[in-house]
Formats: sequence, structure tokens, C-alpha cells
Amino acid sequence: MTKTQPGEARSTPLPWAETPFPGAVAPSPIPTPLLPPGLLVPFPPALEAEGPVHRATAVGSSVLLPGLDNVAYSNSMHWEFLNGTGPHTILQHDGGAHAPAIHAPYAGRAVFHPSNGSLLLEDVQESDSGTYRVTVNTGDRKSLEIQLEVLQPVSHPQLQTSPLLARASGQVVCEVAEGRVDTITWKKDGQPLPPDRVSQLSSGRSVLYLRPAKKSDCGSYSCNASNRISWQETSVKVAIEGLSRRLKHTLRIALVAVVFAVISAWGLIIPVCQSEKLRIRGELWRWLSSYTCGLVCIACILDGTVGILWMWEEGPSVAVLLLEITLSYLIVVTFLVATTVIFQPTDFNHLKSKKAQRTMGYAAPGAVVTVVLSSTFLIKNIYHRHAAEGCTEFMDVVILVVSTAVVSALPLLAIGLCYHTTQGWHKDHDVPWMDKVRSFEMSQPGNKDTIPS
Repeated sequence: MTKTQPGEARSTPLPWAETPFPGAVAPSPIPTPLLPPGLLVPFPPALEAEGPVHRATAVGSSVLLPGLDNVAYSNSMHWEFLNGTGPHTILQHDGGAHAPAIHAPYAGRAVFHPSNGSLLLEDVQESDSGTYRVTVNTGDRKSLEIQLEVLQPVSHPQLQTSPLLARASGQVVCEVAEGRVDTITWKKDGQPLPPDRVSQLSSGRSVLYLRPAKKSDCGSYSCNASNRISWQETSVKVAIEGLSRRLKHTLRIALVAVVFAVISAWGLIIPVCQSEKLRIRGELWRWLSSYTCGLVCIACILDGTVGILWMWEEGPSVAVLLLEITLSYLIVVTFLVATTVIFQPTDFNHLKSKKAQRTMGYAAPGAVVTVVLSSTFLIKNIYHRHAAEGCTEFMDVVILVVSTAVVSALPLLAIGLCYHTTQGWHKDHDVPWMDKVRSFEMSQPGNKDTIPS
């Protein structure tokens, strides 16, 4: 699984939720947005409530817990914190304007307001989550319970994608490292995705499945993680590969086969285009013929490999099977021609059968045409497969084609250079020889008085 950098991330705090615990009756206060840590989060004044009121806030913020309405200075008030081990007194106010002593662990970070009975908690932490109860003695005891939930804001989700290939299963994973996550939602190009495509494996991890991946799955995906106080969103661009690794190798091999066939075609054409007097002969002809036929043989082998890989990917095909049989025949013939020319060139003079001579003569040109046509057809099909099923850029094959052409053409260039060097040497030695012949003719008695006009 490879990690993908988020294309976009946004963070927006949510208002605190007003939903009471099941069975509780909650008032309807005005929502107040979450403030940065260290700032006050006021709660609206509470009326007499029949059950606990649920509140949520962020770690590090200050929270004002309201007292009961119609509280006088002379009323006795008692604030306490309730958890699993029992009630823990925060303060006991017996009446009057003087603030009472605040018990540990709230000393130094809690402020009591006798005028309205509210309690300010500063720099709250997750350990402060629980039920706070204020009790007022106004002749008959009245109390209010506030269930406070202190949450860590969710961190930016991290999006990870597996290799996404057309016709194969893939997935995009959204993970949140910090903060309790209540919900994770997905969107594609701004539109919500159906729940049946998403699986939430844990509170902080959700997986989007692409089964199977197809071109329509390309686009921008966003993962939104939220809890009662905040939300974070991260986006990533998803691109589907239209070609498998096997098809990419098939494309590369087909391109090399075409280049080899084209270069060998030049090796076949050059001697034909030369005049009889300037035609390459002797040792250079042997090397040129053997290299050309050998290159054609290699091109046929590569083209046969391309057909096998294509059938492995797409299934058996009658046309490709016939092509494989033809290429097998051409491989054998071109190999025999190449080895015979280089090791036993005189054997060609002993061929009496015109059919054998014709087969030897036309094997290489026929193989060139076969390789070029079949490989070009498969390259075209691979390109259409990529365009129809993927949304990534097509493979950059310029470097491969150029480097293959240069390497395969170097032997031909070397043979051509040797040919021109040899021809120049012969011309340099032909001029003195002609001068000697002319001098000999002029020295004869019948040519002494002959003066060229």
C-alpha cells in the first residue's frame, strides 16, 4: 500500500452538540461555536432540569458551567464531580459574597461566581469528562447535573491508496491518528458516496472499496472525519491505470521488435539500391547479410513473445495462434540464413532448388513485413485498451525507441563506414595505375606524334 499525499485539507470546528443522553430531557440553548484552547466556552443559563444535560468541548478550552436560575447570595450551594468512584466535592458555598475554597484537583483552575452560582473550569482535559452537579438549598433542595465531555479535536485524515488497476480490486484507506472520531464520510467530486462502497473498520479508520476499478472511478475523493466539536477533511486525486504491468512489458517488447524490423529493412534495401559496380561484396557483404538476417530473427522472436503475453492477458486467439506459427517458421529460416552466411557462405552456390533459393531470398523481407504489421496492430490495441479503461498518461516510449534505434543501427553504420573507406582506398590506387597505362601507350612508336586536341 502506498501513501498518497492529500490534495487538499480543511478544518472547521463544529458547534457543540445539544443531544442529551438517552432518557434525559435537554433544554434548547443557542449553539456556541468552539473557541481556540484557552478561551472561554460559555454555556447558556440553565433552568431547572429533570435530567443531566450533555455538553461537549475541546481540550484546553475554558468552560462555564451554569448554576440554577434565581439564586441569591444567601443560598447554600454545593458543586461536586461524579465519577465511577463516587462524588468528589469541588466547593461548598454557605452563602454570602465571599468565594469559598476550591478543593483539589480544581484549585487554581476553577473560578466560582456566587452571584449566579456558575463555575468556570479553565484548561480542561479529557480527565475532566464526567458529570458535574450543583445543589442549591432554597428551602427545598434543587439540583442540576451537567455531563461534560472533553474531546481532543480530530487530526487531518491520512489517505492511502493501493495500486489502482483497471479490472482489478482496489481500495482507498482513510485513517485519523488523533482524536476520537464519531463519523467518517466520503465524497467523490463533491458528491456523497453510497454507504455500500465504504466499510468503517474502526472509529478512526475507514476503507473505500473499488470492486473492480474502472475509468469512471477516476476523480477527487475526500474523507471527512468529525466528532462533536470539530471536523477535518483531506482530498486525494485517484487515477486508474489502464494497463497492467504485463501489458506494459508487452508494449515495450513490441516497440523494440518494430524498431529491429525497420533497421533490418534498411540493411536489406541498401544493397538492392546500389549499382552493380558499387554493390557491397566479399567480407562486408557477409557481415551485412548475417547481421540483417540475425536482427530479423531477433525481431521475430520478440514479436512471438508479444503474442504470447497478449494471449496471457486477453485469452487465446485464433489470429494470434496463426501468427505464432508463421513467426516460428520465419525464425527457423532467418536463423539458418544468418548462420550459413557467416560460417559457410559457399553453401548458397550449391543450392540447386529454385524453391529453396526463393525461400532463402524472401524469408528476411517477409519476416520484416510480418513483424511490422503484427506488432503495430498489437501496439494499437494496447493503446486503445489504455484509453478506454484508464485515466493516467500513456507510457513515455520516446527514449526506448530512440535508444533501440541507435544501438541497432550502429553495426550498419560501421559496415557502411568500412565500405566507403575501402572504396576510397581503391580509387586512390586506381589513378596511379591508369597513369602508368597511359604512359605506356604514349611510349609506343605509333603514338609519339599523337597530340591530344
